[in-house]
Amino acid sequence: MSEKKRWKKLQFLGCAIPILLLVYVLSVGPACALSEDSHGQIPPGRDSVLRAVYAPLVWAIENNSTCAELFYQYYQLCSPNH
Repeated sequence: MSEKKRWKKLQFLGCAIPILLLVYVLSVGPACALSEDSHGQIPPGRDSVLRAVYAPLVWAIENNSTCAELFYQYYQLCSPNH
């Protein structure tokens, strides 16, 4: 592989990875909002799936009060029931 192709791959990864991480973090609000029932509650089956998919974020929310507050505000913004 030529040096130019290798550099292009590194450039692409240097942009793609941070963007994908940002999309992952920002997708938690809409995912939770879409999982709600008509009363604004997340059913247990969906809750366990969300906790598995977003395990790193759940850990941060449970262990950091600032993360928890930011998540709660973002969740309220995304949820039509709050």
